[in-house]
Amino acid sequence: MQSDLEWLRSTNIEIGNAETQGNKAFFEALLAPSLAFRRANGQVVDRPTFIVGLGPSAKRTTNIQSIKLLEHNRALVECTVTMEADAKRFHNIRLFVREGPSKPWTLLAWANEPST
Repeated sequence: MQSDLEWLRSTNIEIGNAETQGNKAFFEALLAPSLAFRRANGQVVDRPTFIVGLGPSAKRTTNIQSIKLLEHNRALVECTVTMEADAKRFHNIRLFVREGPSKPWTLLAWANEPST
């Protein structure tokens, strides 16, 4: 069985792949019932708006900087996503939560901004 850290690492890599593919089913399963997503341009969107806006796009590479487990049911992931088509980089902070140690993680909040 995968540890929490392994799951968080692999899932955050897969988020970029799922965005590239426009994989709505992946995000339907991963996102919490309410999501706050801050786009790099500062616009904040909710879960339905995020999912509707998904579509195939440029390939991304995700580089994990840190994963912090906060007690048992919260985790904070910091990563940089690079768009391969134009080498633009984005710094991401993602907050995952779960109802208990045996319950699945969901993505509750995600803040994104251009990286310098």
